[in-house]
Amino acid sequence: MVGNNNSVFEIGIMARVTWDLHSLNNEGNVGNVTEPRTVVLASGEKSDGISGEMLKHIHSYNIWLSEADKSSFCPACAHLQPQRADLPDYRKTLKGNSNTEIMDIAIANCVLCDLHGFLVQEPPINRRSTIEFGWVVGLPDQQYRDIHLHARHSMEERRARGKSNENKMAEGEQESEVSAQMIYHRPTRSGVYALVSLFQPWRIGLNEINYEYIKKIDKQYRYTLALKAYKAIFMHTDGAMTSTRLPHLEGIEGVIVISNSNCPVPLISPLKKNYREELKNVSQNQNYIELQEFNNLNDVLSILDRIMSRPIFSFKR
Repeated sequence: MVGNNNSVFEIGIMARVTWDLHSLNNEGNVGNVTEPRTVVLASGEKSDGISGEMLKHIHSYNIWLSEADKSSFCPACAHLQPQRADLPDYRKTLKGNSNTEIMDIAIANCVLCDLHGFLVQEPPINRRSTIEFGWVVGLPDQQYRDIHLHARHSMEERRARGKSNENKMAEGEQESEVSAQMIYHRPTRSGVYALVSLFQPWRIGLNEINYEYIKKIDKQYRYTLALKAYKAIFMHTDGAMTSTRLPHLEGIEGVIVISNSNCPVPLISPLKKNYREELKNVSQNQNYIELQEFNNLNDVLSILDRIMSRPIFSFKR
């Protein structure tokens, strides 16, 4: 084991985020109505939800954005294509190598493949993500929905059709319907949302076929990029329909839990009223757990900045 009391094995982020007037994630469209996502909790209560897939996609995008040198990515990730290490032309370059060698190459060649995982179809090789997100769920008694009627107009088309109708009426023909207007319904949601995420820095650069670390990569730099991407998520809320429903971030509070030994961090959902108190008790009784609370945006950004300079826990072979 290579570690000390300041090293970082795992990081758990649990927060309550207050967003007003957003439409970040939806089920899809039914006719001209956009349906918001609905989730059911263990209590049987229904609540508003934002999928973990959306947050993970946004986190990976922010890693790509934070890295100015796009040669740090494989061909697919350099252009934000979802195939990652499985892009056909790239996969051909891996042929002839053993599974262990392919894993080494894929991790070494790409920051995103290392941090966010990948799946190669042939030969079948997969890497699990070092970063995980749960559903972001509205607290049942603190989330609200509304639906709004909108109309789309094209003034140019209306003028053109108006002239056409005038000509038709002069010739005794029936007036045609103006099709430039479209009626549609879109949801708006507001509330306090529970967010849970897990980051496993100890797995950065680790080939999980032979369980050896790849020596030729800068693990600390990749760790820093991942934390920068977390900062970007909190600073700038992204998701669906932000061109017209950019969320109002009203507040953020929660805890960051750090394990400085090779033991997992505890994760308790912010859906629970006393989640902070329970996590404090755990951290006091388990000497490898460190807890840092935050009550606003500046607090959480400052904590992430401080964690960036800490060394990553690594296993020793």
